[in-house]
Amino acid sequence: MSIDRRLRPDRHPVLLVSECQNGLINTTYATTMAPLAVNAEQRSIVPKIAALAETFRAAGLPVAFATIVPAPDWAGFGTASPLGTHTRRRDQFKDGTPLPELHPGLGVHPEDLIFPRRTGMTSFYRSGLGAALRERGIDTVVLAGISSNIAIPGTTVEAVNRDLSVVIAEDCTAGTSQEIHDFTFSSILPALATISNSIDIAAVIAAR
Repeated sequence: MSIDRRLRPDRHPVLLVSECQNGLINTTYATTMAPLAVNAEQRSIVPKIAALAETFRAAGLPVAFATIVPAPDWAGFGTASPLGTHTRRRDQFKDGTPLPELHPGLGVHPEDLIFPRRTGMTSFYRSGLGAALRERGIDTVVLAGISSNIAIPGTTVEAVNRDLSVVIAEDCTAGTSQEIHDFTFSSILPALATISNSIDIAAVIAAR
């Protein structure tokens, strides 16, 4: 389905930005996740997301940020997966440091919605996101952020499971390598979501 239909005026979309935090995509801080941060920087996803967010705000549409923020003592943080174990071992989101904070280039506004979670791999897990979207009558998620390895496909599946349509701004996403990113977007996500880009999405939103 085209984005014109997914984002037509009678639809109620939200821009959902996944895990764009200093400890993951800011090359100044993301030493343990350097490949992901480098790919995000090479693809210039932060300024593209910031511009798309401004278009949503100007149209009176919500902008939401999903983050992973473990408890200060890491209580309840899952280490069943290799990624979870790696994250915990490296103390990747140390409390009281800039690591868990959203990338400053995103230009977050006071009215934006932020959904932190203590554990899990995707945006909806124990974050209150699903309930908040239902309360606001949201029926479409425009997805951006990281990573095309795990959180973007995982969040897409969780959104679809909740009967939410998904549009992905491909140029606003990144993975640990361009090869993995390209594979995900060519072989996995087209069956679940409408794949587009920030320019075309912004044009449709601005014309509503």
